[in-house]
Amino acid sequence: MLEQLRIFTKVYEQRNFTKAAELLFISQPTLSVKIKQLEQQLNVTLFIRQGPKNSIPTEAAHIFYDYALQTLDMYEQTIAKMQRDERMRCTIGCSHTIAVHYFPMILPKLAMQFPMIDFSLSLRNSEQVAEAVTQHSLTIGLIEKPIDTHPLAKKTVATDELVLAGQSTSQHWLMREPSSGVRFFNELYRAEHNSTTPLIEVDNNEMIVALLQQGFGKSILSKASLPKHIPYETLPSRYKRELYVIYHEQQLLTPVVQAIIATFATIKDS
Repeated sequence: MLEQLRIFTKVYEQRNFTKAAELLFISQPTLSVKIKQLEQQLNVTLFIRQGPKNSIPTEAAHIFYDYALQTLDMYEQTIAKMQRDERMRCTIGCSHTIAVHYFPMILPKLAMQFPMIDFSLSLRNSEQVAEAVTQHSLTIGLIEKPIDTHPLAKKTVATDELVLAGQSTSQHWLMREPSSGVRFFNELYRAEHNSTTPLIEVDNNEMIVALLQQGFGKSILSKASLPKHIPYETLPSRYKRELYVIYHEQQLLTPVVQAIIATFATIKDS
């Protein structure tokens, strides 16, 4: 993506595909392919070709040019700070399942890759994470609830499998509080199966797991959260939920966001 942004800005500034290719030391056909790929990703036309040496930027190109410059500048500033050995701070907010069962696999890799960044982790519910990122009190968010995060950008990084944990014949249903990301799936299952099992509301996954370990109750939980000896039943694919990284749009190409997305991909189906 960085390469595409650099190519786009050069073509925009030169108004000439051939001249831009020469300045970038790439072939003109390669440059044309990159611009075409960018247009397909954005679903817009960026340039109108008028002969071999004249390319007219569209209104979409005028708008995207400012974004491209800001993004490239932010990326270069970040790299420059890291190369000058200036310590930076990155605060990452995580909702519960990600914080406890996914992020411990992510953080060691981030710390190794970015030794000059001081990371801190904050555990909150998905709405609180989104609000804090919006207000810039958190740098990046990792959430498991499909909420509206506008104006933040949101990207799926993994899929979390939910299961019916505990004894299926239990007469007690352990239910997370309404703000929990997994509450919806518990209610969905109960509705689909016309369940009238009495509810016990518990606002903490560890408490639910501890009760399940005692052989008490049942609940829909992330499979990743269960100790091996707790019985569970697999569920249809609609009981898989997406995990998201959320961030301000201009952070898309910063090294830390890219690394989080890439590292999640390595554990996605593990």
